[in-house]
Amino acid sequence: MTQVKMPQLGETVVEGTILKWLKQEGDEVAVDEPLFEISTDKVDTEVPSPAAGTLTKILVPEGETVSVGTDLAEISGDAEASVSPPTAEAPAPEPTVPAARERASSQATVPAKAEPLPDRGPRSQILSPLVRRLAAEHGVDLSQVSGSGTGGRITKDDVLSFVARGEAPAAAAPAALRAAPPAPATVTGGEEVVPVSHIRKAIAQHMKMSLEVSARAWNAVEVDMENVARLRERHKEAFKAREGFNLTYMPFVTRAVTEALLAYPMVNSELRDDQIAVKHFVNMGIAVSYDEGLIVPVLKGADTMNLLGMARGIDDLATRARAKQLKPDEVHGGTFTITNPGPFGSLISVPIINQPQTAILGFDSVEKRPVVIDDAIAIRHMVYLSLSWDHRVIDGALASQFLARIGENLETWDFAEDLAL
Repeated sequence: MTQVKMPQLGETVVEGTILKWLKQEGDEVAVDEPLFEISTDKVDTEVPSPAAGTLTKILVPEGETVSVGTDLAEISGDAEASVSPPTAEAPAPEPTVPAARERASSQATVPAKAEPLPDRGPRSQILSPLVRRLAAEHGVDLSQVSGSGTGGRITKDDVLSFVARGEAPAAAAPAALRAAPPAPATVTGGEEVVPVSHIRKAIAQHMKMSLEVSARAWNAVEVDMENVARLRERHKEAFKAREGFNLTYMPFVTRAVTEALLAYPMVNSELRDDQIAVKHFVNMGIAVSYDEGLIVPVLKGADTMNLLGMARGIDDLATRARAKQLKPDEVHGGTFTITNPGPFGSLISVPIINQPQTAILGFDSVEKRPVVIDDAIAIRHMVYLSLSWDHRVIDGALASQFLARIGENLETWDFAEDLAL
């Protein structure tokens, strides 16, 4: 008999919600065959079976949130084929008290007046998605909640008890975002009403928070992509045959943006109270659209990669994001984000900053347009690159210089050698 346990899929993951069982009691299951879907902070992912055999018992129903290590199910059969569930490669980092309180206060809709409780251990402010959601819905300042979980961790019951004691203000979240069991779609008078998915709730809360905390400003430049377009057209078939995936514009833009971030690191920074953390490395967030919404996996160490490495990394992240195979750690730690609505026909966009970053680049549709070249009309592949940026951290002059640097890179660099073509 093999016990299927809630795996730890990331360094700071302490809980997960069972979204869906992909097998039912009595079903046969193979080693590494997808067994169930779980939701952690920002990520839905499929978890493979640790053993081959028959799923004899499901212990945790869909919709329930449990801690890492909890028994979820039982599998009887070929124990020798079993493998260990995925675990984090390193122990959870110990957040400082100010950083932990900063995260907690950013998720509370109404600040409490009481003095913060003393720190109760390194895991006390590792918060599950469910705890964060409940805190936001009920206006709870998590720095005022005493955690009863392991290492002082705040649990769902701690938040609900805090609310029941009348220590939290009235809930401020919109009704559409409050916790409720999913309801089936209903159709009346030609109008279809569908439940808000947990992914849509998370996106809504994150986007609204970003607009509330940042002083967003915006500008754009037009870039001549003719050299990149011709290079891509010449080599796209050979590239796909060699690499197994399409050569898109995104790696070229990512490479150009990465160099510009190293040249203008204030754009690659993060505001922390009265300090600015300036990053001299690049972890590039790449927004990926999939059937349930939008997710931003992070290409870690982008500043150490050439164009070919970026192309491979971006394709891998996007493919696994759409297949729900990302790990929670792969959507954290970004220093800058690129969003690309261009394939859907968008001409120019004004994206919302992915907090706590300082800026986000919108890369829209590359299309042929008439332009003036040496006092003559020419047809070129052109694109608008737009930048939403936090005016608390940078100003228009720096934002414009940064965009100009990206444009210069795209228009003048010889990418062929970088792609090993």
